[in-house]
Amino acid sequence: MNKNVNRWIIYILSINILALGIILNTRTDLGVAAFTNLFYAFSKVNNISLGTASIILYLILIIVQICLVRKLTITIFLEIPFSLIFGYIIDFYDSLIKIRCSNLLSAYLLLLIAIIFVSLGVYFSVSCNLIATPVESTVKTISQVYNLKFSLVKNVFDITMIIMMLLLCLVLQIPVYGIGMGTVLSALLVGRFISGYQYLFDEKIQIYQLSR
Repeated sequence: MNKNVNRWIIYILSINILALGIILNTRTDLGVAAFTNLFYAFSKVNNISLGTASIILYLILIIVQICLVRKLTITIFLEIPFSLIFGYIIDFYDSLIKIRCSNLLSAYLLLLIAIIFVSLGVYFSVSCNLIATPVESTVKTISQVYNLKFSLVKNVFDITMIIMMLLLCLVLQIPVYGIGMGTVLSALLVGRFISGYQYLFDEKIQIYQLSR
């Protein structure tokens, strides 16, 4: 099969896996993933859909990337239509998945599945080198500009998002939405899972020519 076809098939699957992982995370009631936290809270405060809130945050991150590289590249530009489409995908899974956890054990098991899905979706969407989510593209841009390891920047970025959310709630004097043990575990584990996927799959990706 043509390598470009391979990349697009895996890319589309990875984006759906990522969106599914995000929604599963919200169903645990343990706190949402760090990179989801800001638009999750924004959706609650403003009574808008999670997908719409994600589009707003993604557009802000696109501006951040432009500031970092000091130009609007075609890669960054393509994140604009991606943000719109991905927002609709999130809303699709949000309306489709109705499961709720009946006890703490099932909540933590669902959280583990969500973390696996999110990190897998992030890893392959970035590895396909097509259009990364603005969140991951921002992390990738930071890692390239400052010559830092992607998984390390991912961990720091997620933890920073938690801190920003707490400060925002404090300043606006609003309830803290979506922060809990699930948030902490996601911030600590997603980057570690991505690092593990790099170890397991990087060589195979080169063999199947999924990256440029």
